[in-house]
Amino acid sequence: MGHKNKPRILDDDIELMVRIAKHGFVDMDYIQLFAYKGRKKDTIERRILQLALHDFLIIERTFIPANHTASFRTGYKIVTLGKRGLQYMQDMGYEAKDNTKAFLSYSPYYMYHQVQVATVCDIIQSKYEDGNSNWYVDEILNEKEAYLEDTSNRPDAILIFKQKDKTKTSSVLVYVELERSYPTQTLAEKKIRSYRRVIHEELHAKALSLDVIDYRVLFVCTLRNAKRLLIQKIRDNKDRIDFNLLVTGYEDVTQHPLNAIYTLPLHEEVQYKLMGQLP
Repeated sequence: MGHKNKPRILDDDIELMVRIAKHGFVDMDYIQLFAYKGRKKDTIERRILQLALHDFLIIERTFIPANHTASFRTGYKIVTLGKRGLQYMQDMGYEAKDNTKAFLSYSPYYMYHQVQVATVCDIIQSKYEDGNSNWYVDEILNEKEAYLEDTSNRPDAILIFKQKDKTKTSSVLVYVELERSYPTQTLAEKKIRSYRRVIHEELHAKALSLDVIDYRVLFVCTLRNAKRLLIQKIRDNKDRIDFNLLVTGYEDVTQHPLNAIYTLPLHEEVQYKLMGQLP
């Protein structure tokens, strides 16, 4: 993979740009996890620099997140599509948001939030595809795709699960909420009310024309201590919850998404699998 020469776009490049078009932002950890399979880290980094040099990608160095291994010399890098990358995606029929002008004005914390959402969703999809489960993620809806105008509900993403047995066409919707701060009682109540309405009225099932047999709301906490606080906030609203609401930690879900790592706050004594049978 060269550096200064104009790149000939390869299948691996296209796969990466499609992923960025879906999620908006990724980081180098994400790229090494999901793109350029079998390539060495240095080779991948040189390719990303080459694509950025020729405006297929844009790289922004920003703050180094907690627990991240980036050095102060190299910095933490967030990547989005450049002008040529956007045009390439549009020519292939993909919809991609143009972040080129706003990239430098976006909050680094917002971009990092989007990177974490992308990482959670794609790890779950990858592990369910390859793992020992009867379910797989048929589609990921990003925040824009998941938003319904007539509701105040704005999940970070929706995972549409279907059974690997193709004779069964029903779906399970998993709403993903990535919590990057300590939850307040007001916000917890608002989200619970919002999801209760969306699920009871089957708004996404109708909008997507899907036969949905179950709904699950998954809160992923990026702060270790926030998980315990969120569980308590949810328990304080237990009379309003008549749907499946699960809580887990970011490190847990990105390392062991198929395992029983999900807490059902109203049945806290046991941990469950994301697509397992719930009480």
